[in-house]
Amino acid sequence: MMQANLDNIARPGRFTAALVKKVDLSRRYFLLVLEKPARFARPEPGTFIHLLPPGPGRFFLRRPFSILDCDESTLSLIIVEKGAGTRLLRSLPAGSAIDFIGPLGNSFPRLPGKRILAVGGGVGLAPLYFYRAVLDAPARGEYRLLYGARTREDLFIERFDWRFSDVGFATDDGTHGFAGTVVELAAREIEHSSVDAIFSCGPMPMLEAAEQLAREKGKRHYVSLENRMGCGMGACRSCVVPVREGGAEKYRTVCNDGPVFDADGLVWDKLPVV
Repeated sequence: MMQANLDNIARPGRFTAALVKKVDLSRRYFLLVLEKPARFARPEPGTFIHLLPPGPGRFFLRRPFSILDCDESTLSLIIVEKGAGTRLLRSLPAGSAIDFIGPLGNSFPRLPGKRILAVGGGVGLAPLYFYRAVLDAPARGEYRLLYGARTREDLFIERFDWRFSDVGFATDDGTHGFAGTVVELAAREIEHSSVDAIFSCGPMPMLEAAEQLAREKGKRHYVSLENRMGCGMGACRSCVVPVREGGAEKYRTVCNDGPVFDADGLVWDKLPVV
């Protein structure tokens, strides 16, 4: 079954919320904290919002952003500056009105009693961090997060509220934590501890490496995919990915059938590189 957690899909709505604050995390990454609308449905880890950068006539398509955190009053997103839309978002002053639709998509499954190893890179941190934040106290010991980046700066150790100690870091250049990729770190951890399932979210090469590791070790793997989207609700089908179901190859939308998929059913050699 490709939809990882259908029971936790909330009914989306369209909202306008004030920007509470923007926090620069590194040269490339920043945090947006929005006022949480009163009617905004309770999101689950893996769900996202579809945000429209402000500016009349300048931007036509919304941008999908996974939810990093959500409490009674605020909604937080982690964003990497890549183009004109994200540059504009980074420049907005507090109090700016932000138009978005959400929460959209499905979520990572709850696996009571199972030991989960979460592997993240870049903005893929968002749903994996949120998953740990919403677990109740007994379940927190069953979840370990590994986060990787090119260099120490992109781990934003001093600028980010990690909230918990059960996290491991990896850097490609060895400037903090494990020297190597986050998937290489995951392979070491699996050798020395009990792991029942792997969650992953991040760049496609990292996801493919995580899937190879999961297959080698015989572990269940759930992956959150990124893709370009038009409507964000499954109607335009601009974000489809190939899956295998019942011996046949079919196409499912990342925005509506995902973004979280059982990795074993994805046709990996045909997935788009975003």
